[in-house]
Amino acid sequence: MVHRPADSRLLANLLNREKDYSKHLSTLLDYSQSSLASFSAFAAACAPPTSQVIIDVAGALAGADDALRNYAAAVERWQEQLKALKEMEDDVGNIMRDREIL
Repeated sequence: MVHRPADSRLLANLLNREKDYSKHLSTLLDYSQSSLASFSAFAAACAPPTSQVIIDVAGALAGADDALRNYAAAVERWQEQLKALKEMEDDVGNIMRDREIL
């Protein structure tokens, strides 16, 4: 297999897709928080045996939200690393171009 030099457009495209993905995750978390608040209010309005079950379910959903928030934070750290990689790749590309000019 022939090795080809990296194409910065591929990395830029990946960065754009990751940015969109992160934005969608953030929107999902916002809606999830709102939905969980409504669900908890519904639990408070229910009769005691039912309300306890609903509160337990809400607790499980809150745990899932926390896990998703941690995942979203990891995706953002990944994006920062990709941005740093793109900057380094651009710097190397500039050096290679300058070297060819000289």
